[in-house]
Amino acid sequence: MADDQRPKANRKRRNSLMNQPLFLVALDGLADNEEETFNIADRFLLHIEGHFGFKVNLDYLLSPNKDLRTKIRNIQNWGRPLFVDLKMWNGSRTMTSVLETLVEMGVEYTNIYALADDLLKKALRVTEGSNTKVLGLTVLTHYNDAYCRRHFRRPFKETVRHFAEVAIEAGCHGIIVPGTTLEVVRDLNTTTLVSGVRPRWYSDTRHEQEVTPGEAVDKGADILVCCSPIFKSLDQVGALQKILDEIAGHSVLF
Repeated sequence: MADDQRPKANRKRRNSLMNQPLFLVALDGLADNEEETFNIADRFLLHIEGHFGFKVNLDYLLSPNKDLRTKIRNIQNWGRPLFVDLKMWNGSRTMTSVLETLVEMGVEYTNIYALADDLLKKALRVTEGSNTKVLGLTVLTHYNDAYCRRHFRRPFKETVRHFAEVAIEAGCHGIIVPGTTLEVVRDLNTTTLVSGVRPRWYSDTRHEQEVTPGEAVDKGADILVCCSPIFKSLDQVGALQKILDEIAGHSVLF
């Protein structure tokens, strides 16, 4: 499981594998091709030793081929940290009910929009004493400054900072931020997840806010997530290993 204590300002040396940032392989292909995605993940587990886990999306969990609990259990059988990416923003009763299920199943990570604000506080109580960590989602990596000025009347980085503070005040165990904003939340002393990291050897236009795995680690990310650079590679095992090596190389002095 990931170390949920954010590194201190003096950047102590990371001396073990478990003290490296956690990398989560996003299994976004499960909804469309479950068997192929599972086969690729099996190869990761067979050939790679590293501090990595998996992320699953809501579309897969809601697909009709199996019930939600079976899907989660199948992934948990790999013995790796699991992030159930729900992006919740509901009333406190609904969020409490969902979190109760995830806590019961021992899911390590899930997320709720920081926009839920005070509704978060009651829902988060059910995670007390459990291994389930709720991360407050600030702004998606798909958005930019124009979006934030239009809807929140403040610049992009100020918006991220604002919602990070809201999430922490509400009791979230960590935050999710775009990699390009890590410097504005680095002083908050909380677990920080960055999604959509992109190594230099891969590029696309899906995310407005991109950083490399190494840049994310250098700027203080504790958990990193990506999918396409791995699954769109002709050598998925090699692609994952390259990303893990990059993370490890930037974690020697952290």
